[in-house]
Amino acid sequence: MIELAEAIGLVERTAVPLPPRRQRLLEAAGLRLAGPIVADVDSPPWDRAMMDGFAVRSADFAGRGDGIVELDVVVDLAAGDVTERKIPPGGCGRIMTGAAIPPGADAVVPIESAVEGTAESHAGGRVRLCEPTFRAGQHVGIRGAAFRAGAAVLPAGVPLTPAAIGLAAEAGATHVVAAARPRVAILSTGSELVPVRDVPAHGRTRNSNEPMLAAAVAACGGEPIPLGIAADRPEAIRSAVMQALAADAVVLSGGVSAGDLDLVPATFAACGVEKVFHKVRLKPGKPVWFGRFDRADGPATLVFGLPGNPASSLVCFELFVRPAVAILAGRPRDAWHLPRRRGVLVAPAKAAADRPVYLPCRIARDGERLDVTPLPWTGSSDLVGLAVADGLVALPAGGRADAGTEVEVLPFGSR
Repeated sequence: MIELAEAIGLVERTAVPLPPRRQRLLEAAGLRLAGPIVADVDSPPWDRAMMDGFAVRSADFAGRGDGIVELDVVVDLAAGDVTERKIPPGGCGRIMTGAAIPPGADAVVPIESAVEGTAESHAGGRVRLCEPTFRAGQHVGIRGAAFRAGAAVLPAGVPLTPAAIGLAAEAGATHVVAAARPRVAILSTGSELVPVRDVPAHGRTRNSNEPMLAAAVAACGGEPIPLGIAADRPEAIRSAVMQALAADAVVLSGGVSAGDLDLVPATFAACGVEKVFHKVRLKPGKPVWFGRFDRADGPATLVFGLPGNPASSLVCFELFVRPAVAILAGRPRDAWHLPRRRGVLVAPAKAAADRPVYLPCRIARDGERLDVTPLPWTGSSDLVGLAVADGLVALPAGGRADAGTEVEVLPFGSR
């Protein structure tokens, strides 16, 4: 059995950032670009109207001052329409926002500038326009004003925010090279488990670990790959583990302790997984297992064997798997772990005599101080407290912590 700090350090030293991957644009949302995005078109791709109105020739407004200009409407253009008809002197085109400016026209007069009931004029009619502040080129988006074909519209290193996704799409990028989103295979072991959709018979229990761990993986930026349940038989577990090892990381729950059917450590060894550590001085989560599987065609797969009890499994995820996923994703060190803060217990809490304990708690701010209230917790199978907790309170070995004791807390959110 090793100390918690040593175990966390071993995870940090074993995990290395994944190389960037070419991936679909939407799948890369929130990730950081590893290569620039180069436009394949101009933007705008042609001169286009920026307002609903009338496409006009600036020459028809020269020297008119505040006067009214009366023009023949020779064409109607909605967004997407294109015409080869040239706007003649004394003519105009009725045009909607986004439509291509017709040949001969070089400005748009807003529809609000039409006077004496002529705003509804269409092709074949006449419109009277009053535009005292008219200027050549007004309300026209000039081709290439935003960017030109061949230009790098997004440089390497920028995050793919929603706006950046939109810009990349406008530039024609269907795929991008970006930081990898770690693929994490999730496997539950136990012959007593049934799928969540089933009502468990006597002696059976639902596989709550799979959706819980999948949600945890997604919340810290990984791609969960649920693989279902493997019964407590060596061949069943081995087959599932071999499938899981194709992922960047494996998070298996159950079968890592010392019982007759705790078959996972031996199965990992049979599959070629190298053990880094097994058992940590920690409650809940003492039986946690960690290792690596070296692949010939890529980076090593990180392998975690978590205890089967849900609370133990989730605590171990937060302490060990979360930083591994962050490192694989190439995040900076200050984003690897849950934040650690100092707070004060407002009620006594029971610790363990021989190892640190991580308990669910509520956290409230009182000025500069964090008040920490331990939540009722009946053991490593109890998720009720964790489900409503703000974070975990870390109690050192010693048996009991009284109200007023300063403690370390790990908030789940930003506090």
